[in-house]
Amino acid sequence: MKIIAYLLLAWVVSCSSNEIKNKQTDNSFVLSNINIVDVENQTIMPSKTIVVKKGKITSIVDHIPPLTFSNLKVIDGKGGYVTPGLIDMHVHIYEKAAYILTLNHGVTHVRIMNGVPKQLLWRDNIESGLQIGSTSTVSSPIISGYKDAYLHHGVETAEEAKTAVKTYQSQGYDLIKAYGNLNKAALAALIKEGERLEIPIAKHGPHASGDMPISQLTGLQSFEHVEDIYQGPLNYEFAPEQLLKITNEIKATNVPVTPTLNIFFQLTKLSQEKESYLATTSKNYTSDIIALEASTNQVQRWLDASDKMAVHNQKTLEFLKYITKVLHNNDIPLLVGSDSGVLLSPHGLATHNEMKLLEKAGLSTFDVLTAATINPAKALGLDHQTGKIYKGYKADFIYSPSNPTLDLSVLSEPTAVIKHGHWYSRETLNAMKDEAIKSRSFWEELLVIFEAM
Repeated sequence: MKIIAYLLLAWVVSCSSNEIKNKQTDNSFVLSNINIVDVENQTIMPSKTIVVKKGKITSIVDHIPPLTFSNLKVIDGKGGYVTPGLIDMHVHIYEKAAYILTLNHGVTHVRIMNGVPKQLLWRDNIESGLQIGSTSTVSSPIISGYKDAYLHHGVETAEEAKTAVKTYQSQGYDLIKAYGNLNKAALAALIKEGERLEIPIAKHGPHASGDMPISQLTGLQSFEHVEDIYQGPLNYEFAPEQLLKITNEIKATNVPVTPTLNIFFQLTKLSQEKESYLATTSKNYTSDIIALEASTNQVQRWLDASDKMAVHNQKTLEFLKYITKVLHNNDIPLLVGSDSGVLLSPHGLATHNEMKLLEKAGLSTFDVLTAATINPAKALGLDHQTGKIYKGYKADFIYSPSNPTLDLSVLSEPTAVIKHGHWYSRETLNAMKDEAIKSRSFWEELLVIFEAM
């Protein structure tokens, strides 16, 4: 502890106040001559003009030149396309730079899945305009059955679970993150207390605890990781014939699922291509502490994997994509979640890799966009204000010259990202990204984690 305290003191003394400068522009404008990607109706609304005032869409009209709007800047969309801002439902963030990195790639909102106190401040600062970046929904620290685990809140009894829920609800967290190893009594009490306090719960793994029926999980915000279907109910067996029963049980809960295929894809690549794949990862997108931890833990484990294990990993990845397709075919809502911020998974870029994997699993581009916009907004209870480009909604969207429904990759480096009505051009986004990376501080991140322990 003395060593940590000394390191933190050194950071306080040595670091400069290199905050990201607030490059906010006016959040009222007119965007003319554009095509709107209508995700809900799976169509393109051609030749429209969008009026944005004070961060909200006030009207959408047909583009019939000449159009005049007093006192508003008019931007010529040049026949390009606007898509609702993307929502990543499973990220891990312990530094300010991540909020800029996600926004840089069209991710306008994230759900943070292992909360620490500093994230609550960053959440509120971005919402109020004091800080630039993707807005966020912040979960509690992980409530699990582990005692004394790193960044986990361990509980063993019903009373401990209830106390944990009350504590994090009172501290201002947006939801409770429940781990898959909670015992039956603790999980049941956690769910009951969450219902009483009206705070949502997201659960690691789409299965219950002990002999608890999965029907008791009805009403949760989401289930995380299709990998846990393979590891849990299927007991590590490639058993597609058993999926229908499991799928029907999940569907009956009316709870959406976040597949998080991206991380297993990354681990599979590490086991197959070793150092050559590691060399392609975007190191500037990974915080120093996470990179240090990953390099001595999971990354090295998969670099050391045998050829036999690499083949098994590929087979498992294909099965996880198959499970995802079965869930989708049975009308279970899917949510895009990249698990970025752990291992070496880059914020923003990982979101697009997750979308690519969903497409490879058999979803259409509109289905993938639904999982990245409408479904997350609904799960978060924000579907009255975001996830669509509609009158009265927040002006959170992406501008691209070409049609993203023909090629989703055009959204990964968009020409502009609009957040709360502020127009960020590609040039501005790149400048903010470079500044965010430059201002990253190992000591600041260490303090963020230290405060959570």
